[in-house]
Amino acid sequence: MDNEHARFMKVALEEAALARAEGSIGVGSAVVREGEVIERGHNTVDSTFDLTAHAETATLRSLSMRLRRPIPRHGTGPGLLAGHVLYTTVEPCAMCAFACCIADVSTIVIGARFARLGVKTHGDYSIEKLLAMTGRPIEIVSGILYDECASVYFESVRRP
Repeated sequence: MDNEHARFMKVALEEAALARAEGSIGVGSAVVREGEVIERGHNTVDSTFDLTAHAETATLRSLSMRLRRPIPRHGTGPGLLAGHVLYTTVEPCAMCAFACCIADVSTIVIGARFARLGVKTHGDYSIEKLLAMTGRPIEIVSGILYDECASVYFESVRRP
C-alpha cells in the first residue's frame, strides 16, 4: 500500500512543483478512484489572486464541475466522492478539510503535516480535530514522501 501511496503522492508533487513555478505556495493534490488519477490540481492563490484556490479545493472544484452531478444532502446516501482518495502534499487547512467532508472523500493521504513542518499560523489545528467536530469518518494516512513534500513547500515559502 505504501508503494501505491508513494506513486500517487508523486503526482501531487508534480502539481506542487507547478504551483511553486507559478509563484504560489508549493502544494499539490490528486484525486484517485480505483487506482486511477481522475483529477489533479495545485495551489493557485498567488497566481490567480483567489484566496480559496488552495490545491485541494481547486482539485475538488474542477472534478465536481466535470462530473456535473448534484451533491447529495448530508445523510441521504453516499456523497459525490465516496470511495475516492485525495492525495495532498501538505495537510489540508480547515477550509480544504471541510470541502473534503462535503465531497465525502473516503481517504485523505497527506505528505507533510503542519506541526512537523513547524507551521505556527494554524495554531493547534489538525485535520483529525476538524473531522471529530464534523463526525465525518474520513480515513487519514500521513507522512507519505514527507521529505519531498516538505522540500517543495519550503522552497516556495522561502523564495525572495
